Amino acid sequence: MDRVKRRRKRPRRRIGIPKGMLQHITLDILRRGARSGVELMDEIEFYTDWRPSPGSVYPLLSKLEEQGLIEYVESDDPSLKRYALTKSGVQLLEEHRKFKPNLRSRYHSIQKIYWKLFEGMDEPLFETYLSFLKTIEKIHPLIKDNPEMSLRIREVLLEVSTKVEKVYNLLEKEK
Repeated sequence: MDRVKRRRKRPRRRIGIPKGMLQHITLDILRRGARSGVELMDEIEFYTDWRPSPGSVYPLLSKLEEQGLIEYVESDDPSLKRYALTKSGVQLLEEHRKFKPNLRSRYHSIQKIYWKLFEGMDEPLFETYLSFLKTIEKIHPLIKDNPEMSLRIREVLLEVSTKVEKVYNLLEKEK
């Protein structure tokens, strides 16, 4: 009788962040200040709506510490082990920033797949949507340190959002 090899089913990976991004996100968060593993998980969840498991975060922190990219720092709470970036970690982050256009392009590709393929959005509407996103990306660096202009842009966005919401409500009533 032939023996059939049973393959262990690998658990399906939940959609979260692209593979390899956890390290970059972790370093970027540590650029803003020292954090513990739990604080990192909380902050990653805040930014991405995905919470990495302790089994992902703590081995990564150990690896980054071994590589000299982060270091343990004393904190007011002795029960938390906090980490901060080293100079090498800051340098690596700066190197990562060179790939920002690639990340943006990948993001737009994922948007296109989602909206056009999965949701069936027509080309003119998708191009308008993409143009809107690109405009926000262009203006953000110009307004991020200008509270007055940031407020003006937020008001414009709120106005647009309100108008689109009204169209949505009309369509819902017609159902």
